[in-house]
Amino acid sequence: MSQPPPIILNANQRRHFEVLLGRLEDSIAKIESLLAPEIAGDRILSLMPDDLPEDFRTSAWETLGGVRTQIAELSVLLMLRPRNVSRRRTIAAALTSEAIRLEDSLSPQLQGYGTLDPTVEQYVDPILSQMATILAALAARLRGV
Repeated sequence: MSQPPPIILNANQRRHFEVLLGRLEDSIAKIESLLAPEIAGDRILSLMPDDLPEDFRTSAWETLGGVRTQIAELSVLLMLRPRNVSRRRTIAAALTSEAIRLEDSLSPQLQGYGTLDPTVEQYVDPILSQMATILAALAARLRGV
């Protein structure tokens, strides 16, 4: 195939493709990690049995490798710049998000699900509040760096 002519993008178009292909690259990395057989972990509520057919696992590795190659080719063709993703900010955002979810699950917020047993407020709320506080404190430590 012949070399395409230069492709000119404006700044917004370039940013769009940088984000689009960067997210695709992130998703591929996540899928690839799921393709690897999982070693028994310490999860309690999110069990993930290895139910992938072996032929899918093998073909997916190859197919995703091809998509990675296409991402690389498009990145050159469109003159895209890599984005720097801060681990510190990513972890802080995840911690903050989870702390908010915990706070949103305290007994006053659960009233919409129906009548709540009073023991939830007495026993569950303190544990959820403590976990939310711990996660928020970790996030604050990262923001203070």
